[in-house]
Amino acid sequence: MKQPTIHPRDLIVGLQKGLALLQLFSQEHPRLSVPEVARMAGLTQSAARRFLLTLVHDDFAQTDGRHYWLTAKTLRIGQAYVDSAVLPRMLRPIVEQVARTTQEHVSVGVRDGDDIVHVVRSRYSHITSMSIRPGSRVPMYCTGSGRLWLASFSQEALGAYFTRNPPQAITPYTLTDEAMIRREISLAGERGYVMVDQEYEVGMRVLSVPLIDREGQLQATLTLTTHASRMTVEEMRERYLSALYEGQALLRPIMTL
Repeated sequence: MKQPTIHPRDLIVGLQKGLALLQLFSQEHPRLSVPEVARMAGLTQSAARRFLLTLVHDDFAQTDGRHYWLTAKTLRIGQAYVDSAVLPRMLRPIVEQVARTTQEHVSVGVRDGDDIVHVVRSRYSHITSMSIRPGSRVPMYCTGSGRLWLASFSQEALGAYFTRNPPQAITPYTLTDEAMIRREISLAGERGYVMVDQEYEVGMRVLSVPLIDREGQLQATLTLTTHASRMTVEEMRERYLSALYEGQALLRPIMTL
């Protein structure tokens, strides 16, 4: 989808800073003080305090006078996408079809900056995983969806990505050697699919294929997730890759809308 040209004079800087401030809160930083927000957001402490107090005033945050944390009201922002976005609703029937065919969990992920966000997941699932719930964010270097996106990067963009995101061991199986990860990314681009074995979550194996529009541009990824104990990597590829390719073909017209 083509984006309009936006001139800097048309931007509301205060809104940009407020949205960026909301994104500072995370699992690693559930509560933040004014000095911490100022440092992380590149604001003066006075400005950071005013932004935080505005969030408190509008019930998007709470404070004990020293630290600030988000409230459940912030969920309305993400829920607005879920309720209004057309793409997830159009993807769901085919995602459910692939899940019924394979009797495995199937999801669709899109890129958001240096992360992958799952926007659709099949209702059928025999697995329990926090990484594939709708809205969950996962890194690119150690996930199937992510490696497909990285395979679409230029060498310059790929180098910049690794500079921003030095690989870290999330599980005992996570590849952390950049050269090895680059080889896996290159293979993903050549094969048109990628398998990742327990690199992001112990016990979970994933098989992903790209969702490409009619112009050949990567728009999303289709991923199947199963327990590592159910079958070998080779068995998973032989059993499920054709079903994912069928889903890929069915979804291609939707990716072009």
